[in-house]
Amino acid sequence: MKKAFFAGIIFLLAACGEKKKEVLRDMKDLTPKSERDYTQQRNEKLDTIDFGFNSGVANELGLNLSGIKFNKVPMFPDRFLPKSTKKLILMQEVDSTLFCQWSFKDSTETKNAFYNWLDCFDEKCKSIKFGQTINFQKNNFVILVNDTSLTYISSNKKIQQEDWLKFFEKTEEIKNWKIVIHQNSKSKATWFRVVDGKKEPLNNQK
Repeated sequence: MKKAFFAGIIFLLAACGEKKKEVLRDMKDLTPKSERDYTQQRNEKLDTIDFGFNSGVANELGLNLSGIKFNKVPMFPDRFLPKSTKKLILMQEVDSTLFCQWSFKDSTETKNAFYNWLDCFDEKCKSIKFGQTINFQKNNFVILVNDTSLTYISSNKKIQQEDWLKFFEKTEEIKNWKIVIHQNSKSKATWFRVVDGKKEPLNNQK
C-alpha cells in the first residue's frame, strides 16, 4: 500500500511538472510572434511619416521620393519668428532636395523676412537687390513668396520650377505668387510672378 501511495504521489508531481513545462513552451512560442508584429507595425508607421509634406503629389510630378528627414540646420528666415516652420530633406535615389517653408502672420512680416534675407543671402551673406539677375548661390534653387509664406527649395540637381508650381496648386490651391526666383547652378537668377497659374515678368516695385 505504501509503495502504491508513494508511486501515486510521484506520478502526480511528474504530471504537474510536464504541464508547467508545456505552459512555458507556449509562452515562448507567443513572445517572438508579438515582437514581430510590433516591429512590423512600427516600421509601417515610420514609412508613413511625411512631416506634413504631400509626398504622393510630389511623386506624381516625378520627384520619386525614397524618404523624408527633418532638417535641424538653422536658416536666416528662422530669425523672424514665423508662425510655423517646415524644413525637410526630401530623399531621392541619387540626391536630395532641401524644402523649407516659413508661414507668417501677415504680408508685412513675410516681406520683412524676405527682404532681410536678400540683404544677407547664402553663407557668404551676399547683399542682393530686388530683381537683380545674378547668381545667388552654388546650387539650383527656387524661392516662392506670397502674402503669408516664404518657400525655399534647393538641390544639387536641376529643379523643375513648373512642377513645383503645379505641386502647390494641387496641394494648397495656390495659383498666385507675388515673387518667384528661379536659378540653375552656375546661371543667373530669373524673377517673375504667377497670376492664376500664369507666369508674368516681375517689375522692380517692392
